[in-house]
Amino acid sequence: MNEAPLASALADHPHLCHIKIADGSGRPLGRSFKVKLWPTLVFLSNGREVARLVRPRDATEIHRALAQIDSSK
Repeated sequence: MNEAPLASALADHPHLCHIKIADGSGRPLGRSFKVKLWPTLVFLSNGREVARLVRPRDATEIHRALAQIDSSK
């Protein structure tokens, strides 16, 4: 995924924390979130998953997922 759509969407939500995690062989974090394809974006609010995007195609999908975080507070 081109990181420009993600950066664009996150720019509209400066109060949110974005953590990029590289996963790979022998690293259990991706498996703990049941990640099978990359990139997968997992959106959490108060430790609870509120949205998930697998290989998002554009910023619109990311904006929708970020809106779910805003509405879950």
